Amino acid sequence: MVTVTSATSTKPALLPLISCGSGTGNMITLGCFATGFTPSSLTFSWNKNGAALSDFIQYPPVQKDNLFTAVSQVRVTKQDWDAKEAFQCVVTHVAGNDNVIITKIEPQIIFPNITLHPVWKGKFRTSAVTLVCTLSGFFPDTLSVKWQRDNQPLNTVQIDRKLQSVEENTFSLSSEIEPNMTEWHKGSSFSCNSMHNSIELKQSISICEIHESTPPSIKVETPSFKTVMMAKSIVKATCLVHTVYDATVTWLMDDKPASSNQVTQATYSTHIISNLIVSFSDWKKLKFLKCKAEHRCFTSNEHIVKVSGPAVTPPSVEIRRSLPDILSGDRAVLECHITQLSSTYLYVNFQANNSDISEQFFDLLEAPGPHSLRRRFTVPQNYWNNDISFTCKVNQGFSSVFPSKSIGNIFVDPSVELLLVPGEESGQQTLVCSGWGFNPQIKWLPESQQRTPPTTDISVAADGRVAVTSQLRVNQTEWKTGKVFSCEVSDRSLNKNVRKDISLCSVTPPSCQIVGVYVQGPSVQELQSNGRVTIACLLVGPRLNDFSITWKVGGKQYSLNVQTQPPVSHSNGTESLRSFLNLSAEDWHAYKRVSCEGKHKCSNQSYDDHISKSKELHPPTVKIIQPTVFELSTSDVLTLVCLVSGFFPSNIMVYWEKNGHRLTLTHYTNSPAWKYTESSTYSMSSRLNTSQTEDQESTYSCVVTHESSEMPFKSSIKDVFATVTPTQPSATLLQGSGELVCLVFGFSPASINITWFLDDTKELLDYNTSEPHRGPDGKFSIQSRLRLSQSNWLPGAIHTCRVTHTTITLALNISKPEMLGDCSFLDDIMHADINQDIGVESWYMAFTFLLFFLISVVYGVLATLIKIK
Repeated sequence: MVTVTSATSTKPALLPLISCGSGTGNMITLGCFATGFTPSSLTFSWNKNGAALSDFIQYPPVQKDNLFTAVSQVRVTKQDWDAKEAFQCVVTHVAGNDNVIITKIEPQIIFPNITLHPVWKGKFRTSAVTLVCTLSGFFPDTLSVKWQRDNQPLNTVQIDRKLQSVEENTFSLSSEIEPNMTEWHKGSSFSCNSMHNSIELKQSISICEIHESTPPSIKVETPSFKTVMMAKSIVKATCLVHTVYDATVTWLMDDKPASSNQVTQATYSTHIISNLIVSFSDWKKLKFLKCKAEHRCFTSNEHIVKVSGPAVTPPSVEIRRSLPDILSGDRAVLECHITQLSSTYLYVNFQANNSDISEQFFDLLEAPGPHSLRRRFTVPQNYWNNDISFTCKVNQGFSSVFPSKSIGNIFVDPSVELLLVPGEESGQQTLVCSGWGFNPQIKWLPESQQRTPPTTDISVAADGRVAVTSQLRVNQTEWKTGKVFSCEVSDRSLNKNVRKDISLCSVTPPSCQIVGVYVQGPSVQELQSNGRVTIACLLVGPRLNDFSITWKVGGKQYSLNVQTQPPVSHSNGTESLRSFLNLSAEDWHAYKRVSCEGKHKCSNQSYDDHISKSKELHPPTVKIIQPTVFELSTSDVLTLVCLVSGFFPSNIMVYWEKNGHRLTLTHYTNSPAWKYTESSTYSMSSRLNTSQTEDQESTYSCVVTHESSEMPFKSSIKDVFATVTPTQPSATLLQGSGELVCLVFGFSPASINITWFLDDTKELLDYNTSEPHRGPDGKFSIQSRLRLSQSNWLPGAIHTCRVTHTTITLALNISKPEMLGDCSFLDDIMHADINQDIGVESWYMAFTFLLFFLISVVYGVLATLIKIK
């Protein structure tokens, strides 16, 4: 041993060591590595879960660069190691002790990701294919791969390649096989099965997953009737199956399979063509022919065709009149339009009332797609009758007949309809004339003079009748004059014509020629100015631009100083128009009748209203309705209502003042004047909103101005919220004949309670208390009367009236003096004792009451003396 002397000591660092192999037998070797320490003296010890182990080896320390390294090993049972027992390595050194715990750590298991895809060696989808199964990112590397076909073991050569990722410490494996191409094209399923850490992974693939699995389209082509008849020996039918799969194509003739020597087949990358050869004699006996395609990748599909007789598709047959023929002058030409025709022999017949009048034969040659055919026929003039209908009948092949719908009543007299197209009132008016018939023609004749030819449209309806439409634009000014415009529809072929007229008055319904007229007299301000006055006329109705307004004063038409405003449209479809007449005050005060008349230019009926200064003037009555206590107490905002009634005429001006200052219109709302049934005067109301927080004991006045008086009418209310403003009551106690009266006044709100007591302890119940009464100032008063009895009205007894209010509680006492046998009214008052200071107002009220009492006594005595004399 080499001893190195150093002035300093260094503590060792410990690292655990675990055997990489599985050990020998049932034992596992663990190690403890101490490094970087000095001096070299160091001792190892081992324990398992705190129990010391003695079967360990300590190797001598090794020196490097003045530092030492030492190793110790211990052998433990595999059973303890697999049970994850904790083994502790402890090192003792002069520079410091250290320890490390070693337990078994299970390695992390990472399962592979499995993919399976085909790889074509040549042309995509048509060449040989290789199936590649890739398992990537797994650990540990113990893994096996097996292949199956349709869930059965596959005995084929597989090529496996394994790779390891250095960075992630995981493994990858690829396995390749070349499947049997026949089985592959049939749609067999090939599976890649892998076993890793007792977990089985599986991925399958087949050609069905490469292509679409929808059933293929099948088209069966059979020869035409003409081809069959010309062949005479053999007939060939073709079945075209659009599919990329190697499908099995079979033929069935009347549900019997065709023999193999009758069928030839060619397979291509996108379709299969199968040909069926049938003898001429067998073909003529066939009713149905079926071509069926089958493959495990799609649901089987089949196509059935009917081969008995020629394959005829029902054509579309239509008989009609041709517009080009009509425009060229051939007016009595019928056209048979046949579409969706197959290649076959064809007969076309024209019929009049189901009798043939013409016949044509056609042989349509073989060509792809359906055919169409047009044939024209001129109707002889002897068939130009209203009661004849025409038909086009198509005979296709030997047995198929397809008639068209009949067309009739085409030689009809012309008819006409003349309408006004709704448009802007200020723009041009559009007139539309429509004519129907065999050969109608339109001509415009405004007031018997032909105008510039307007625009004209011609069309032919399905029933064979010709429709002609013409539009004429008329200037608004000319239209408003009421000029009559005429549209004439004539038919030269039939020598017939018809005519209709239109004008502003003909299109204006009677309901639109009625107007409401309302006249309103001058305002109160104008009447007080003694200058000119303005009379307003309101017209309400539809299309007021077509109405004229006429003013009359004193029965004479008046056109000076008249101003009329444009009409105003409303959402209900009506309009309103205002006209104003500026009249001299002299004519108005002379009681001249002023009338306003509205009249529609197309009507002889006029509608008017009139007004004149009334000789009977009724002044208004103005009253502000006192708000109730409930209204005052439930909301801070209060509505004052001013009721104005009994006035005539209806023109009136109402406004509000606050403390003598006029309020703006935003503070109040005035209702229209109304008149009750069987009443000759008007009434109205005005509502003012006020707030308790802004009131401040203000005085509100409702001011009314009416022509019945040069001075305004006024009603006022002061301190609106006095009723709900808390105010302490005043009280006085009076003695009457056989009763005591407790008077309480000047309080608010109205809620109050009065009780009576004898000697301040016994409550007296023989009393009656009135309801609170609200005075003009908004404050309340109340009285309570206690009936006196000999048992409680004794000398020295004290009677108390107790008043309880939200603002204060008062107690008023009175007693009967002992020295008096009879108590006078004045003496009782003299001995009244009030426990609370009720103020000067109480005494004023008491003396006022006494004064009125004395006056009444004197008045009663004098009246008695006078009657006696």
